[in-house]
Order: sequence, then C-alpha cells, then structure tokens
Amino acid sequence: MSKIVQFQCCVLRTHHLGERRRDNDPGQPVVGTVRMYSMLHKGLNRHVPRMTMDALAKFGATVPSAIPDLLEPQLLTFASDRGMMVVGFEEIAGVRYYQGWWMQWTIERA
Repeated sequence: MSKIVQFQCCVLRTHHLGERRRDNDPGQPVVGTVRMYSMLHKGLNRHVPRMTMDALAKFGATVPSAIPDLLEPQLLTFASDRGMMVVGFEEIAGVRYYQGWWMQWTIERA
C-alpha cells in the first residue's frame, strides 16, 4: 500500500499591495501545502487559474491560509535545489495587485 505524502512549501510574498518589498523587510513566510486550480471569476466573466495555499493544522487538518490566492500564476524561475518564483495577481478589497511568491520546499524532521 502506498502512502500519500503532502509536500509543504514555505512561501514568501515579494510585494505588498503591488509594491516590491525592500530587501531588509522580506515579510513573514507562510508554510503549508500549495495547489492550483481554475475557478470562474465573475468580474472577468471567465475561468481564471489560481494558486492557493492551505496551512496545516493539528492531526492533518488544513485551514485556509492567511495570504490571498495568486490569480493567473506564471512560473518565472525553478531550481529543484533552491525553490521557484511564481508571479501573478492577488485581489484585496476588489483591487488587483501584482504579487510574487518565492516558494521553497520544507523538510520535516522526525
């Protein structure tokens, strides 16, 4: 019987309300599982790909992340030993802002 493994990522958002963060103020990283799907966006009247993150709770439960979904994500860079950079847009209070997610895989230690 095979075991399903959920890889966790650490996401660091590169922008705040569309403005690039300063190097000395990277913001708080968020750890959880990332998935991508498509959903109807009523304002655009079309299906929009989105990337979302769920934080892990106790006993394997998931809770919605504190960060907004990344709409129309595009992969910019990828290195299996470092991480990947994904950019897109996030919607906050009905306004779209440019956003980047620097994603790195976390290692669970027993």
